[in-house]
Formats: sequence, structure tokens, C-alpha cells
Amino acid sequence: MGIKQIPVNKFIKWLESKGLRYIRTTASHDHYNYPENDPRRLTRNIVVRTKDKDIPQFHLHTNLQTIGITKSQFEQEIKAF
Repeated sequence: MGIKQIPVNKFIKWLESKGLRYIRTTASHDHYNYPENDPRRLTRNIVVRTKDKDIPQFHLHTNLQTIGITKSQFEQEIKAF
């Protein structure tokens, strides 16, 4: 069973709690990454389509893979938001 969709604002709050910061907007997609001098800097930005109400399951899955967070860890952490 996959991760359920979650609201965009909740996901963004979770990203920011992990230390990721807003980088830029391209079309309707916001890009997040660690600051440039942070050793955790990702080679691929986390992309969030803010015009949508919820983050689709597939996008959650790929974004978690990029960050290196397991689904079970994410499900535990997102409860706080």
C-alpha cells in the first residue's frame, strides 16, 4: 500500500522542517533543496506543483527517494504537521 496523498502546504512545512529551502519557481512548480553550502545538498531538486491541492502518491514516492527518506519514516514524521 502506498502513501496517501497529503495537502501541498503540509508537505512544504515538512520539507522546511527537514532543512530544505525554497529555491525558485518554474512555471507552476516550486523547487526546494538544501542551501548551497550544506553537505546534504541534493543533485536533483524537490519539485512541488503548488497549484494542486494535494501531492499525488507518485510525486511523494519520487521526492522521498530523492531525499533518502523511507515511506514509514515519512508517515511517522508527517503526523506532526
